[in-house]
Amino acid sequence: MNLAEVPPGAHVVLSSVREDARTSPGSGVRLRELGLRPGAGMTVALRTPFGGRVVLVGRRRIALDAATVRRLEIAS
Repeated sequence: MNLAEVPPGAHVVLSSVREDARTSPGSGVRLRELGLRPGAGMTVALRTPFGGRVVLVGRRRIALDAATVRRLEIAS
């Protein structure tokens, strides 16, 4: 299951970040810098109009675009 399938208000744990040919090489590093690494707990705060999400990780609010949201695999 990926983060795009999670409704607002749900608390989830990130299990992995999928890489593919379209992602930039530094995107995984940037996500880890923001605290989005395997094992991190997060709460989905908002669903944006074009498929993105705003998540709460610790005390941070992080806005993610739709492509990134689909790459974030969560533990079910």
